[in-house]
Amino acid sequence: MGWLIGIDGGGTKTVGCAADFSGRILGRVEQGPGNYHTAGIDGFKQVIAGIIQELAGICALPVADLKVVSLGLAGADRPRDKEIILAALVDLGYNCHYLIHSDAEAALVAGLGKKQGIVLIAGTGSVAYGINSRGEVSRAGGWGHLASDEGSGYFLGRQALMRGIRAAEERDKATGLLPMIMDHFGLTGWDELICFINSKNLSKATVASAATVVATAAGQGDRVAIELLEQAADELAGLVKSVLARGFATEADVAVCTYGSVVNHIPLISRRLNTVLGEMVRIVPAGKEPAEGAVQMGIEWLQEKSVRSDGLGGKTGAFADRGGKFPHGWH
Repeated sequence: MGWLIGIDGGGTKTVGCAADFSGRILGRVEQGPGNYHTAGIDGFKQVIAGIIQELAGICALPVADLKVVSLGLAGADRPRDKEIILAALVDLGYNCHYLIHSDAEAALVAGLGKKQGIVLIAGTGSVAYGINSRGEVSRAGGWGHLASDEGSGYFLGRQALMRGIRAAEERDKATGLLPMIMDHFGLTGWDELICFINSKNLSKATVASAATVVATAAGQGDRVAIELLEQAADELAGLVKSVLARGFATEADVAVCTYGSVVNHIPLISRRLNTVLGEMVRIVPAGKEPAEGAVQMGIEWLQEKSVRSDGLGGKTGAFADRGGKFPHGWH
């Protein structure tokens, strides 16, 4: 029996789902980060190979019958990214076709069931991505933590550290964020905090984990924490507004689905998003997880191949998704 895999690779974890050609999910596994920019190309290869082997094992499916691996990956937006990723995948030695998409497109298909509408992702990083009724793609954010990732977990963690330190130095409003963050990371004093902040091993995901501290502090009435969550929500709303203005100005009844721990698991943020965007778009609960969206795109590709009667033979191949409109004429 032929089978396929859908993969959602993010900055913190990678989810893989095995499915038959009807779309029935046969198994699900999780492994480490799937963004090759942060995991490294060898780490990325290890994660993908691990998912393939683990799914084959738990589902009792021969790897030789694996026909398609459809990947929705963070950090796979540019043609050069796709070239690097394809070379790494081919190097794994599996005789299958690889479909390389952005993680945002996989999430959009999972959330809305089709390649039309807008998806807002806010977990470790953040991005808004939309495809309008004419098939045109627009996106906002997603440039990485140094220049972007507005409203994300990383944004909240970094801002909480900054505001906590400023408050300790009496340069900001009083807040309980800093001692809570230090407890969260198991730090016992200023010396340990300085070493922690400046460690070359400090990852984006680690910083982003402090978003839960901000949410807890806000629930306890900490004014600075509440401000940070409101600011994050407004930043995320701004990403959606940017995509709306550039790609959906003439569209009616635009649907927006949301993914990520920040936007879906912090009530203050989700409530504020609904308040700010409620009259502009229709915010809908996400339907499936992004890896299932990758499965759906794999099945659609198989169906297109069947219609064209091209078959599935031949050497390993890869096919890329669409990119998206960048601001100010960037390509």
